[in-house]
Amino acid sequence: MQGNPQDKNRRQAQRADAAFTLTYGVEKPYSLRVSLGLSDDIDALMRDLSDSGVAIITRFELPKGALLHIKFNFINLFLTGQERSRRMEISAEVVSCADLGRGNYRVGTRFNNISEEDKIAIRNFIRRSK
Repeated sequence: MQGNPQDKNRRQAQRADAAFTLTYGVEKPYSLRVSLGLSDDIDALMRDLSDSGVAIITRFELPKGALLHIKFNFINLFLTGQERSRRMEISAEVVSCADLGRGNYRVGTRFNNISEEDKIAIRNFIRRSK
């Protein structure tokens, strides 16, 4: 276990609770990918979201510093038409990992390369969900 997510809010950005499914792949370290036997993307559950990172629930303990490639379809129920859904693919670094028991881990990440358009979409979602 690496850090307790209840210790303090480490994110500067506003966040919103979320319950989206997502997939992620381990980019680095490659040795982690091999040791976990991960050849494909892994399904996980998004717990919260901000324009600077995301917390996920996964069945793998991921070390601090690991690089992930996160993919999810972002759905904003407050919008209509094409603006309602957006596909996001974002690189992120693991900043915390807490054992939740029963083979589940809460992994906190920080985005490395998020586009300005994705940031705006996330900020709008957070603003409307409050």
